[in-house]
Amino acid sequence: MSEVMEGGCHCGQVRYKISADPLWGGHCQCTNCQTFSGTGHASNLLVPLEAFEVTGDLSLYEHKTDAGNTTSRYTCSNCATPIYGVGSANTVVAVVRAGSLDDPSRFSPKATIYTDSALAWDHDNADLPTFPKMPQR
Repeated sequence: MSEVMEGGCHCGQVRYKISADPLWGGHCQCTNCQTFSGTGHASNLLVPLEAFEVTGDLSLYEHKTDAGNTTSRYTCSNCATPIYGVGSANTVVAVVRAGSLDDPSRFSPKATIYTDSALAWDHDNADLPTFPKMPQR
């Protein structure tokens, strides 16, 4: 394991530690991520939920995905910074927003997913593999 990663919200009320290497990191251009991020994509780290420790007052919002699963999204209850989410299809990982890391330069995207929903003005790294939907295991 590399060094523990830490992060939190804009106002400092929410803090977290990640004590395991990320399982994956990338950009998601699905319409949900566009809306929740307020831009063309979200940059996310997938980390083992058991290695993700969060403190502070969080707000919860749950919604159904295009695939019919439920996603629980957690934001700071004070400043509304998006922190992480957990999906009903994979309850053992936390999807952490890369921009909430104390050192976002540690984020290393591996791919861009849901490119069939990409907005014309949201250009990503052309060197990354792309997938029109979520890659199948």
